Amino acid sequence: MSGTGVEVDPTRARRAVPLTRREKGWVAVAAAAPVVLVALVLAPVALFTSITFGDVLGAAVVYGGLLGLAGGFVATDRLQARQCPRCGQRHPRGTLACDACGYDLEDRPRFACSERHVAYLDRWGDGRCECGRHLERLPEVRGVGPQVLATVKIGGLLLVFLIAMGVLLNVLDGRL
Repeated sequence: MSGTGVEVDPTRARRAVPLTRREKGWVAVAAAAPVVLVALVLAPVALFTSITFGDVLGAAVVYGGLLGLAGGFVATDRLQARQCPRCGQRHPRGTLACDACGYDLEDRPRFACSERHVAYLDRWGDGRCECGRHLERLPEVRGVGPQVLATVKIGGLLLVFLIAMGVLLNVLDGRL
């Protein structure tokens, strides 16, 4: 109950709205492109060394697949980050408040009790969870951008290192 005697329903964070067919297509492209890119990068290695095209195809599937998983994850995360957690409407990047419900998309405030039963988007009623504990503001969600970018950079450096080592070993063995 709120102080006015009117029952106020809590606003819980919604699950992400499913991606549209077009958005799923972009996620698929982001996931498949690294496999093709790695295959194209490694093709000259197969031409000028003793490495076979089967080895290149296997490396493209393994390393490109790992990069593709990261790319698909980031693409999905970025698409879902552009929607309002209260009403589910999608917004262009940089929108400060939801046009439909007025939710603050810049700060994205969320509240939960100390037991973290449910995340609420506002302090409703008398500021208590359904269990009776006071709602506290949750820390801001950081996102995955910097961590995934660092992982992709490390993966790229490892790929370059492995290619360089393969070429160096072939040169030392006298095959080039």
